[in-house]
Amino acid sequence: NREGVFRMSRRTGLVAALAVIGAVAVGFLALVGVAGAKKNDSNGNRMLGFNEAPAVSAPGARGTIEVRITNNRTAIDFTLTWQNLSGPPGAAHIHLGQKNVSGGIVAFLCGGGGQPPCAAATSGMATGTITAANIQPLPSQGIAGPTDFGEVLTAIRAGVTYANIHTALLPSGEIRGQIDAGGGGDDD
Repeated sequence: NREGVFRMSRRTGLVAALAVIGAVAVGFLALVGVAGAKKNDSNGNRMLGFNEAPAVSAPGARGTIEVRITNNRTAIDFTLTWQNLSGPPGAAHIHLGQKNVSGGIVAFLCGGGGQPPCAAATSGMATGTITAANIQPLPSQGIAGPTDFGEVLTAIRAGVTYANIHTALLPSGEIRGQIDAGGGGDDD
């Protein structure tokens, strides 16, 4: 009988020790962020209303953009996700512009420019490929159109492009995130 009490007490101690270790680990992950990303880093691929220029209030709305330069640098594969928007996205784009600056559209992710419509949902995903044919002319920023695909790749690598999603409530953009030059990268 005493032996059973001793084992139970030992198990309880083990469970308590594991709970403390788990709490410390969770606290550490919350401090440094998930997967090594800096917490609240708007230079990453995290999309928020406060990243728009000028900032907008879009409580709960968020998303991510991931790009990968593929096929011997002739295509950009992308995955765009969004959650809790104020309404379905009308369009999503890649813009030429550094952090805190509004830039012009160089490519559509969905909702125009040769890409399919955005999913008609407040939470969703768009995946696809951008080629030279999808590059939009942006003469005021030195982009002639499809012939400047290489320059758009250079801008992505330099970290001076961002993605944003436009909704009916916030037609200038509800959420935005810089495209991280280190995220995705080249596959070749």
